[in-house]
Parts: sequence; C-alpha cells; structure tokens
Amino acid sequence: MTPYRLTRRAMLIAGTAVLAAPYVARAASKSIVVATSGGALEASFDAAYYKPFTAKTGIEIVKTVNTYSKLKAMVEANAVEWDVAQLDSPAAANFAHQGLLEKLDYGVIDKTDLIEGAAQESYLRCDVAAACIAWNTKIVKPAQVPKTWAELWDLKRFSGQRGLWKQPYQTMELALMADGVPLDKLYPLDVDRALKSLDRIKQDIFWWANGAQSAQILIDGDVPAGMTWNGRVYDPRQNGAPVDFHFNQALFVADTFVVPRGAKNRKEAMEFIAFAMQPQPQADFSKTIPYGPTNRKALALLDEKRLAVLPSSTQNLAHGVFQNADWWAENGAKTLERFNSWILG
Repeated sequence: MTPYRLTRRAMLIAGTAVLAAPYVARAASKSIVVATSGGALEASFDAAYYKPFTAKTGIEIVKTVNTYSKLKAMVEANAVEWDVAQLDSPAAANFAHQGLLEKLDYGVIDKTDLIEGAAQESYLRCDVAAACIAWNTKIVKPAQVPKTWAELWDLKRFSGQRGLWKQPYQTMELALMADGVPLDKLYPLDVDRALKSLDRIKQDIFWWANGAQSAQILIDGDVPAGMTWNGRVYDPRQNGAPVDFHFNQALFVADTFVVPRGAKNRKEAMEFIAFAMQPQPQADFSKTIPYGPTNRKALALLDEKRLAVLPSSTQNLAHGVFQNADWWAENGAKTLERFNSWILG
C-alpha cells in the first residue's frame, strides 16, 4: 500500500537466486531479524512496532532488506537469517503455497478483532493500502473527475493519457471494473475480458514502472489522471501539490507479516507479530503513514480526520474490494505471460 518503495506491490513470483547478501549480524543475544522494504514504511514500523516492542520485551529488532528471492533461497538452503518478513500479500500467498513459511501461532497472535481475511494460516495482513483513481487538479475540472474506472477509461471525458502500472497484478482488476464487472464478481479474473478492456485505451495509456513515478506523472501533469496508491499522493496533496484521489472502486492491497520456514527465533517472531497487531500499535502506525490498520479496535483510537484518509476506515472500506492474493498465487505466472504478450502485440 507502500511510502510504497521500488514498487509497493513487488514481483509475485520469487526467483531462485542463491544467497548473495552478507549474513545479517545479530547485535545482541536477545534479538530478532525483521526484513522490510525500507523507506517510509520501515520508518513507520520502527516508530509504532520496533521501538515499543523492544521497550516492552527487551528484544532488539535487527533490520534488513526483504529481498524476495533471498527468502526462497535461505529456506531451501536451510540457512534462514530472518525471523519475520514484511511481504505484499500476493507474494506471501505465493510463498505459502510453496511451503516456504511457518504456520502462524494464533494461540499467541490474537485474531479476534482483525478485519475479514486478514488472518491466514501462514501470513497476516498488517495494513491496508488502496490502488485508487487520482488526478491532477489543475488539468481535470471538478465536473470531469472520474468517479469510476469506467469514467477513467472514457476518452471523451478529458484529453490526455491515462497512467497505469505496467504489471497485471492490479491492472487486470481495474480493467475489469472499467468493463462493468461488479466488485464482488471480480474473481476468478476473466483475463480475456480484462485485456479486451485494456485494448480500448491501449494507445492512450502511459505505462509507469513504480509507485514514485505513478505519483510524479500526475503531479507534473504528464497525465491528467490514472491509477496510483493512496500513500503515494497523500503527502504531496497535503503539501500543496495539484493532485487528489478518492476510494471509490478502490482495490485494497496489503502488506503482510510472515515467518520464514526454519526461522531461528520462531517464538519471539510470533510475539513480535502479536504485539504489532494490537490496537494501540496499529493505531500508532496509521498516524504516521496513510495505510489503514487491520485491527478493527485500532479505528476507535483514531480521530475522524485521520479515518477519512485511511483505506480500512468504515466509510472507505465499503467502497472498494480486496485483492484476492490466493488467486494471484495460483495464476500469477501464466497471467503475467499473457499480459506481457499483449503488451508486445
């Protein structure tokens, strides 16, 4: 949801690279290694989760980078250096399907108040972000603002290219919504129908490669409107950039916490995840970055102004749909191949 790094929604299909990164040295006898994507997300984790967890338990958090291919290589080599990793949910589902993750201990982790679908056997959604419609407020007049993906696809509504991610993983869902598929009927994805929908605007698409670019092309006016993640345009909007967004027909996406199979500190890893999913740390996290909590009780600890910009608040969650990570875990490779062939066709 990002914020949102190299691309907040990274590659789903992990590679088989050998272990190349140096060993992560443990700074203390009582510590766990947590791998994340860095940037603003890690800074928010540090403030809301890492420092408070260490203060409460004395267990130090050693931070490292969550290279997806390294997780696979470590587990297969029985040389796991990480105890906890943050992954986007399709990647987590993919690793779970491959048997590369430990089952989470829900005797330690309280899932009672988590939103529907957050708690899975081997991964846990820890935040909610949104792939949403955004636009340049100097170019797109109020009456022209696309309220739906179908309106974004309407080339008569306003001139200019539409910004979309050059990956199938969320673009397919948006294309189907643009073609009239109801939110509750998206899955299983009709790939043929999605590509036909994209065909209608293919010559008018500005393909962006990462989250930073998705926001910058809107702010600079290179495109009048397009898809981005809410976390990418929230701060620029607050700082006066000519950009805005909404959550109608948003595709909700999530980061997850996982424990790699064979982690050396499984008990402490479960304790960390349990701590991070409590209402107060979840609320503290959402105060620092515009990603919503997955613990419902955290919402009561946030004021109305903050709730208005969080994807998982009651008022916003009702207007979108969650990405089906399991569908992508099972179908991602062949769908990516179809999408790339279509791009080149």
